[in-house]
Amino acid sequence: MYGRLGDYEHEKSLLQRVLVIQERTFSPDHPTIAVTLVKLADAVARLGDYELQKSLLQRALAINKRVFSPDHPTIAITLENLAAAFGHLGDYEQEKSLLQRALAIMERAFSPDHPTIAVTLGSLAAAHWNLGDYEQ
Repeated sequence: MYGRLGDYEHEKSLLQRVLVIQERTFSPDHPTIAVTLVKLADAVARLGDYELQKSLLQRALAINKRVFSPDHPTIAITLENLAAAFGHLGDYEQEKSLLQRALAIMERAFSPDHPTIAVTLGSLAAAHWNLGDYEQ
């Protein structure tokens, strides 16, 4: 709610409190913690803290890899979010690599014309553009 209102600091603060409570309540690999980490990563990214965004998303990805199968769309979505963090940090090679992994998962999970695949392809095209690879 606060994020929608543009109060990202308050959103961040509340999500940090949620995370502390969840870490006391759930096992370290609980998927609820990964969801909160992704939300918190989104909030800190809106505040421009891309290193923290990356760190939170790496932790969420580690949890999701333990919880879900390697081809689960949740893994792909987390990879896409992490790719965005690397893109914000200017590491376009890593961004591209993560997006390629996400795309491979999405292509196995969905039909070729699924809108999710189109979004991932668009992100991958932007990563190629950022690398000066205009042919891709």
